[in-house]
Amino acid sequence: MDYIFCTNRAKAKIILELIGLNLCQILLTIWTIVLLSSCAPYEQTSKWERSMTQFPKIEGYINAGFFSMNDAIYSQHCDGHGNQIWYKWDDNGQLWKQIKYNTLGCFENENATGPESG
Repeated sequence: MDYIFCTNRAKAKIILELIGLNLCQILLTIWTIVLLSSCAPYEQTSKWERSMTQFPKIEGYINAGFFSMNDAIYSQHCDGHGNQIWYKWDDNGQLWKQIKYNTLGCFENENATGPESG
């Protein structure tokens, strides 16, 4: 090893140890910053995420699906008798609104309609 600026080997060894220590501190600092920034909360949530966290439990009904149509989110629910309820997500009010009820809409094809049909 060539000791250009140092004539004493003990001094050279100390300098190399300090350089190694500083390098470890730099790497540890960078790693800590990356770790902390990756754990930071993400404030921007999508319409789907907002709607799913706000969905209420409907007694006696099971969820038959969530659908996205014409930039709106809908949820279809069926009860044990085959009745169908449609809900629509209102992004302005941050709530689900019941928009349609179909008697036997989950069992019989002629009664099964979409959320926006007549």
